[in-house]
Amino acid sequence: MQFKQERLEKIQEAKKALEEREQALNPDKPIDDKKQISFADHDARIMGKKGSGYQYSYNAQISVDSDNGIIVGQHISQHANDKQEVKPALEAIAEATDNASIGKMSEDNGYYSGPNLQAFDDANIDAYMATDRQEKPATEGLEDSDRKFVKADFIYHEADDSFTCPAGEKLIYNTASKAKHKSYRVSKDICRDCPLRKRCSGDNKDPGKVIRTDRHEAIRQAMNRKMETKEAKAVYERRKVIAEPPFGQIKNSGFRGFSVRGKEKVAGEFSLVCSAYNFKKIVKSVSTGSIRLEEAKRLKMAA
Repeated sequence: MQFKQERLEKIQEAKKALEEREQALNPDKPIDDKKQISFADHDARIMGKKGSGYQYSYNAQISVDSDNGIIVGQHISQHANDKQEVKPALEAIAEATDNASIGKMSEDNGYYSGPNLQAFDDANIDAYMATDRQEKPATEGLEDSDRKFVKADFIYHEADDSFTCPAGEKLIYNTASKAKHKSYRVSKDICRDCPLRKRCSGDNKDPGKVIRTDRHEAIRQAMNRKMETKEAKAVYERRKVIAEPPFGQIKNSGFRGFSVRGKEKVAGEFSLVCSAYNFKKIVKSVSTGSIRLEEAKRLKMAA
């Protein structure tokens, strides 16, 4: 009976924490039945990890200097993906480097989102970001194959906020739509008789091709065009030898998970981890002569 009572109290405590969290995040909205919260750490969030399924975690973010491999910005996120992490990353870099100017930044496909692209555009930073598969032009031309159409086959026109399909028809933004994303579509009558319909919307679907995007389509298209150039690909190719090694070295040093609970404490622990990494990196760089001692003294820890 005592065990059941203690268990009930824990459940009630977790339920209250979940309700408070959802009220803060989504005020006046009903709580989804699938929403969960950790009994042990109310600040942690369910996140998927390749090879180990789903578990309550935090999303640790770092920004790395390309010249010396030093972490110049870090923060802890409660988001399961990276689609909203550029703005807080830029804020962390500014705080750690006394607003040092940023020339170029590169990010993997996980960061490809309208809000992240907008954050770079607002900060006037030359960004290089891997685009989504559907955003990339197909390797086979339309005339050379009978492949299905991808979004990249539809040409976006910023001037009148519309798309043109491979058949030359215009897809207009549906201003009456209340969906989260903007929807563009062509007349059903036009699609119904189109000779390319099988390759577009298919025979089994309602006629009328629909393209969905957001208000950031213009800068999304600009990034798509940019990443098709040899120069952009060369810059992005360096990302894996800049951003990936610090995480590998931190793990090899013995840090495999947080030993505290709560976002504030986790953020403090990760700050210490990044500082320890930076100290070792700076000492090694000074000893090998890759950076001068005077320069090392001016470097601030990402913590």
